[in-house]
Amino acid sequence: MSVAQNSGMQKTVRQFLVALTACLAVGAGAAFAVSPGSAPEGPVQHAGVTVDWPHNTATATPAPPVN
Repeated sequence: MSVAQNSGMQKTVRQFLVALTACLAVGAGAAFAVSPGSAPEGPVQHAGVTVDWPHNTATATPAPPVN
């Protein structure tokens, strides 16, 4: 093999390794972003009947009649 072929092969391998490293970094970042323990959870809201509904306990007072 000539020197030109060796340097061309080295350049190709180097570019492949850089691309592989970039893809693995992006993949690892995506896996970390969607992993269950990666982000704090907010309050969970469940649909359905609860014992503390309605939240307001104010009683309505009738308005005085207007003449």
